[in-house]
Amino acid sequence: MMLGWLADASGRPEYAGLEESLAALRSLAADDWPEGKTVIDGDRLYATIMKAAGRLPDELPAEAHERYIDVHLLLEGEETIGWSPRREPLSLVKPYDEEADYLLAAPAPDEVMLKLSPGMFAVFYPWELHRPGLGGGVLKKAVLKQRIDT
Repeated sequence: MMLGWLADASGRPEYAGLEESLAALRSLAADDWPEGKTVIDGDRLYATIMKAAGRLPDELPAEAHERYIDVHLLLEGEETIGWSPRREPLSLVKPYDEEADYLLAAPAPDEVMLKLSPGMFAVFYPWELHRPGLGGGVLKKAVLKQRIDT
């Protein structure tokens, strides 16, 4: 997991491998892309812009992916995202769906809550659980999916 400000993310060595994703998010933030899915590079790199009401922690399970890195950029509102390392055995809510590339699980007892403000981004890798969309009020965000090439 990585957490940062999009405005400060250019040329930093800790973001190696994410340059294209961060450049796409900078473009997205500058151009006010419409809600919905935007394909950037086929199924290798795409973003979904969404607006939704924040949810309570007991309403949402954690999620994880196998083939994609998630980069969440908060555009409006306040959001809390739960994060924890992915440890087996998971208490599955929904088994892995290969076509949709996700599983749902009960949050880990040692989950860390990350508070995002507009302009902040968080990167989640397949070896991690994350629980986005927590909070009150309406939030607008972009979720960029970057496929892991093996």
